[in-house]
Amino acid sequence: MMLAAILMAAIELTGVTGSKLSARAFFDANNVTVGDPMTLTIDFLGQADFTSLHPPLLASALDRTVWKLDQASAKTDTIPTARRVTWRLRPLKAGVLWFPKLDFKCGDLVFSSNPIPVHARPGIDVDIALGEEEIDAMPPVPSENGPSGTPDDWFAIRRNIYSGHCAEALEILNSLAWRYGQDPTIEAAMIAARARLLGNPAADLPAWRVVLRPVLKWPLKKQLWMVSSWLLAFIVVMLVLGKTIKHFAAVALITVTLSKPELKVGDEFDFLVSVEPQTSASLSVSSIVPSDDFALTLGEPQVEGKNLIRIPARYDAPVRNPSLVFTLNGMVTERQEIKQAGFFSAFSSSRSFQEVSGPVAIEVSPLDPASQPSDFSGILGENLTLKTFPDSLTVGTNDIITVTYRLFAPQKPFIPEDYLPPGAAFNWQYGEWKGYFVADGAPALPEVECCYYDVKTQTYRRTRAGKEPIRYHE
Repeated sequence: MMLAAILMAAIELTGVTGSKLSARAFFDANNVTVGDPMTLTIDFLGQADFTSLHPPLLASALDRTVWKLDQASAKTDTIPTARRVTWRLRPLKAGVLWFPKLDFKCGDLVFSSNPIPVHARPGIDVDIALGEEEIDAMPPVPSENGPSGTPDDWFAIRRNIYSGHCAEALEILNSLAWRYGQDPTIEAAMIAARARLLGNPAADLPAWRVVLRPVLKWPLKKQLWMVSSWLLAFIVVMLVLGKTIKHFAAVALITVTLSKPELKVGDEFDFLVSVEPQTSASLSVSSIVPSDDFALTLGEPQVEGKNLIRIPARYDAPVRNPSLVFTLNGMVTERQEIKQAGFFSAFSSSRSFQEVSGPVAIEVSPLDPASQPSDFSGILGENLTLKTFPDSLTVGTNDIITVTYRLFAPQKPFIPEDYLPPGAAFNWQYGEWKGYFVADGAPALPEVECCYYDVKTQTYRRTRAGKEPIRYHE
């Protein structure tokens, strides 16, 4: 009965098929005035086909006395890691409001987005429109398919300039300038935002944007293409002028096996590289390079016999059939002899080669759970440091502080997919999370602690962050 109730309450995602789905939700601003327009973003992530995703209907899941949703404003977009849907809405009440956790249904799978806090200060009635003078003072909005960005971008720019958040407007404009080029529309909006931000009607663009205008007028992709084309032409010219061209030949068949059939995190073992050389040549090896060194430590290769190379290794994270291949670089030396009518001559020729192995089947089991602390995060790495980066520490009472959590390490650590630091709301990218804190009078941000396994010392260690002091407006 409980499962049936959950499924009935979940919002159906039409046109989506897949598994391991998740969602993250956030606003473009968390401290606003009652009636201010806001942009809600929900990213849908996972192993799924999102190409047919239609914006789900959210109105039935919201309290209409608290939120005014414009369903017609919903738009979808695809970013590198997710399918993104945005809506426009307004808060209708003053106070600390929590945009609710939303449940979504895809086939038999149900998953949820995170709740979002908003501090809505008392303000205007939501039905009062902007005055004509205020509208005229804002940057113009390009057409639906204009070259300077989407209407959603310009909606956010206009709202930020109107509400005095000129720095946020400039961030969006800088992003548009790199994506679409620094065209006259973007320049005019930048000047308007800088004038209000600096309190100087005569403010202009930064000097470097003026000097580099002939280059910046092109999108970043075209700038990179121009530079890449020049570099490619330079390389070709150098080759034509006589730079050495290396000739590669597949001269050996190599196979890679493991010295131990079963492995767990921290176990030492050997990669056994078997080389089958050509019968008329001898081989010398200069390097053996793995395609993926995530959590992998390799020792010095040891040559045993004529055709076997032993490489000491250790995995410091659980893995299962990684896309691991080895590239063998070396030299082929061939000796030829000529014996004819009492005449004898011998000479040798050498050439470099490169040979790639097939995929290596390997599985490394996790640590023994019996020896783990109760609050073990599942993170494995070396000398890790967790740090918190709040967006602002000078706030008013009940303002929302957005906190970015970042994990620093000398080498990329292993982080379980579902790990969140205490207080974090969602994962943003590998080793980075976002969370919210309501500044309700607390003197400092809460301390956050992460227990991880240090692969170098083979011990469980802890890293702590937070406790930054908060300053309140009088």
